[in-house]
Amino acid sequence: MIELKVPSTGLNSHYDITDDVVRLLAEHHAGDGLAGVFAHGSTVGLTVMRYEPGAVQDLLTALDRMAPATPAEGARYLHELTTGDPNGFSHLKSSLLGTSLLVPYADGALGMSATHRVVLFDFDLKPATRRVLIDPPRPASSGNGLPTGKESNE
Repeated sequence: MIELKVPSTGLNSHYDITDDVVRLLAEHHAGDGLAGVFAHGSTVGLTVMRYEPGAVQDLLTALDRMAPATPAEGARYLHELTTGDPNGFSHLKSSLLGTSLLVPYADGALGMSATHRVVLFDFDLKPATRRVLIDPPRPASSGNGLPTGKESNE
């Protein structure tokens, strides 16, 4: 497992981590296949998107509609009532967006459109260093005795 640390300013901050993911996969001699990317925490989210200001704002607006910072009519999230922590909306946004992705990786690049990026969102109220865990595809010649698909049956 590879770990990427992302310093975050919190509350709706977002970070294009695509180049870091590719760099770390290359540094760890990842094989071709699907790389697992997991954002550690219950107030963060991961997505693949066209990373430009309009698309980011559209996504944040949609998430705000589904999980506003203050529920309707002055109500409070039950999370706050049970824990004393006023970030119930952050947990909901994380669950709506999700915290893990599988991205194709081959020949040292992600198999995505050039305009799509792996983006980490942080919905919590305060700054923190966020952890992203990457599970690289295993190299074809892993030496584990399993066939690589390149052997002949002669």
